[in-house]
Amino acid sequence: MTYIPAIPLLPALAFLALLPMSRAARNRAIWLPLGAIAVSLVLSVMAFAAVWPGGAEKAAEPVYHESIPIATVGEATIDLGLRLDPISSAMLIVITVVAMCVQVFSVGYMRKDPRVGWYYAVLSLFTAAMLALVLADNFLMLYIMWEIMGLCSYLLIGFWHEKEASRKAAIKAFLTTRVGDIGFAIGLFVMFVTVGSFEFDAVLGSAAEWAPGVATTVALLLLFGAMGKSAQVPLHVWLPDAMAGPTPASALIHAATMVAAGVYLVARSMPIFEASGVALQVVLAVGLITAIVGGLLALVQHDIKKVLAYSTISQLGYMFIGLGVGSVIAGMYHLITHAFFKSLLFLAAGVLIHAYHNQDMRKMGGAARALPITSAVFAVGSLALAGIFPFSGFWSKDEIILVLTKDGQYLAAAGALFAGFITAFYVARLWFRVFTRKPQAEGLHEAKIGKLAPMCVLAAITAGIGFFGPTLGYFLGHKIPWPDLVVAGVSSAVAMAGLAAGWWVYGRKGGEIDTGAVKARLGAIYSALVAKLYFDEMYERLAVRPFTRAASGLAVFDISRIDWLVDGAAKAWGAIARVSWRFDDRAVDGGVNGVAEAIWAFGKRARSIQSGRIQTYQQLALVAIVLLLVFVVVKG
Repeated sequence: MTYIPAIPLLPALAFLALLPMSRAARNRAIWLPLGAIAVSLVLSVMAFAAVWPGGAEKAAEPVYHESIPIATVGEATIDLGLRLDPISSAMLIVITVVAMCVQVFSVGYMRKDPRVGWYYAVLSLFTAAMLALVLADNFLMLYIMWEIMGLCSYLLIGFWHEKEASRKAAIKAFLTTRVGDIGFAIGLFVMFVTVGSFEFDAVLGSAAEWAPGVATTVALLLLFGAMGKSAQVPLHVWLPDAMAGPTPASALIHAATMVAAGVYLVARSMPIFEASGVALQVVLAVGLITAIVGGLLALVQHDIKKVLAYSTISQLGYMFIGLGVGSVIAGMYHLITHAFFKSLLFLAAGVLIHAYHNQDMRKMGGAARALPITSAVFAVGSLALAGIFPFSGFWSKDEIILVLTKDGQYLAAAGALFAGFITAFYVARLWFRVFTRKPQAEGLHEAKIGKLAPMCVLAAITAGIGFFGPTLGYFLGHKIPWPDLVVAGVSSAVAMAGLAAGWWVYGRKGGEIDTGAVKARLGAIYSALVAKLYFDEMYERLAVRPFTRAASGLAVFDISRIDWLVDGAAKAWGAIARVSWRFDDRAVDGGVNGVAEAIWAFGKRARSIQSGRIQTYQQLALVAIVLLLVFVVVKG
């Protein structure tokens, strides 16, 4: 299985090949990343087939595991390596299928952009990092790939950097996720100090034997990192603003893959969370709050991409709910189904945005008649998101609610059902506003085959994957039963009630509810939702403004004190230099020049002795003899 390293390596090589090219050459060479991801997809299918039929045995003993040492710390050796097991092989399929669909879709969507080559280069680097992350055999390599994905997210959110909104959104995303990453890094430090290794087998195999409190500390720090990447409350504020990037990139990074990395991290680290116990309760609480808050905020958005962004936050919360009761399979099952239907919705939203030249749902309408294929695939994704049978979201949400009830978490199950009702309501709101309302624009036309084909592939997967839930469960080493009739009936009734309420408010022809009056009655509640529950204002007051004030104070201190000291030292040095120059000029140079002048004067006088007259020379010789005789007489 020597081809396993090539799966992440090929997109990485495509990035390295595009990096040194000129802009024009890079724009012409987008076939490189397309070819790389296509081959990676084929190799991922081969890897999946090699693991099939999976099961708990292959989860314990991976079918492929290679590592190389890179450093030695004391007696411990730090390795980087790859590991193929059921969970990583399933993630390979999800990543490569979605990445392939996004890249094919982007050919038409981004063709007029002057920097399309750079877009594909960064997309390839991200894909390589995500593939390496799920194949990593240790926490250190996972963290390295985690950081590379964060860089790619920053570059793609700020891709249109000439727009101020894009620049600010990129910085906000980078800084917010960085807060979580710091927790992740500290967790790795505690982990290494405790175990002396980053290897999954060594760390997870010994978690139950750690000292009291260590497992909780490490688990909570890892959770903090996961909350940043997976946009969990209160670190969720970056994801809606990330929609400033290209829509296909949002479909891959901010809907299907990178934001799911936090879920994958918690799932991989589950033995640590189980050893803690307390950490699992925190995961459940965070997921439940996020699912409800994300759904409520999606209710009041008018930007179609932000509706989907808050929906993503809510669904990520659903995944954390499943993990919070210790069910890796429930969380991962929803991760997989969500990746397909949410990337489908984002791509379809991209078609709508191109058709209407606008992202505001209030300026859309009539899409069902003008864009029939896009409308059909969007309906598939919407019904899956709402949890309607037989689409994939129904099966994975049902599994989460089922594990909650079996664990006796009835309050959490009620919260998850409430989040499901909200989800169905905002799905109906989006659908009726965009697709069935009176057209708000003219000249609409369906997308070309290059955009429709990837959406149809994702729609087919979304429609059919739910029926393979038990098979997927066995493959991942756990059990996914067929839906419990009572739980399925309750969850379906809640979802249908949400759709019906959405139709009552937004879909009845000639009988729509006056939403303005409803908003007026809600008053402060509606204002709080529009203000995103004041999370941004809170961070502005608690973090941004204090930092700005501190920076301003330091700037004043720097100018008034540090600069004063530096300028004073410079002036003192200048004065010393001037004194030194005068001493050098008058004493040193004066002495040297005086000696030279004296020698020159003496030489001038001495030169007169050389007159050329013999009488003068005889007189000088006589004087010398007389002086010599006097000296001899005096000295005796």
